[in-house]
Amino acid sequence: MNQFNKSNYIKEKAKKVWGASPAGSIYAGSFEKGTKKYFETVFTKRMNYECSWLEEIVKFKDFRKRKVLEIGCGAGYDAYLFCKNGADYVGIDIAPENVKVAKDHLSYFGYKPKILEMDVEELSFGKKFDFVYSFGVLHHIPNIRKAVYKINDVLKYGGEFLVILYNKNSFFYWLTIFLYEWILKLGFLKESLEHRLSRIEYTTSNELPLVKVYTKKRMHNLLKECGFNVIDTKIRKFTKEDLPSIPIISKFYRYIPQVVMNFVGDKFGWYICIRTKKCIKD
Repeated sequence: MNQFNKSNYIKEKAKKVWGASPAGSIYAGSFEKGTKKYFETVFTKRMNYECSWLEEIVKFKDFRKRKVLEIGCGAGYDAYLFCKNGADYVGIDIAPENVKVAKDHLSYFGYKPKILEMDVEELSFGKKFDFVYSFGVLHHIPNIRKAVYKINDVLKYGGEFLVILYNKNSFFYWLTIFLYEWILKLGFLKESLEHRLSRIEYTTSNELPLVKVYTKKRMHNLLKECGFNVIDTKIRKFTKEDLPSIPIISKFYRYIPQVVMNFVGDKFGWYICIRTKKCIKD
């Protein structure tokens, strides 16, 4: 399979994975996608537990009347926060199902932003944005360099790009995935590390997505090569579910204070959050 066909194959799988189960679906219980109860259930769990740090990183209140583009809007959770705070919001997603679901969810709160089916590697707009945001998306695409160049193209000079993606130098990757599951449990005899990474994503489809992990240094270099100045970098997200599921020992995880988890997460968490500014003129 040549590179072009392989890339298209990965993208078609991504459409099936995220179209069937947008990020956060695991928290929805029996509620149906597109309903208000589905949205509120996932949103509450996401913001109060898994991503309790998100508002501190993104600062949604700063975007009133600013032109914001979100790459990979999913079911619309962050779109809701941008709209709630008065942003001039546009969202894109590669899965057509998510375009409809996000619009349905946001309509319950009176919001009707523009949400489009679009591939970030083919990103094109007639206008420029003040801010581009992508949470949990770019580590699933075949050509991240091409995507970042495209993002630079749609930003105003001096505009900001905030990307959040999987951290290779995290406890979850090295302790749980690599050391415990792939080495100690002899996972390497059954599957590649790439395949094991793909299985971290919850999906009701029969497909697995591409999953990559990045170091802070690699992302800083890539962003600079693509015309961005790095403003700030933070590491976040370490929950009890990120620890190895070791018999007997894991039942004691519930006694670990969340303040301790957060302290570790700020150094070795699962997400790298990088805020940048476009530094080259078109």
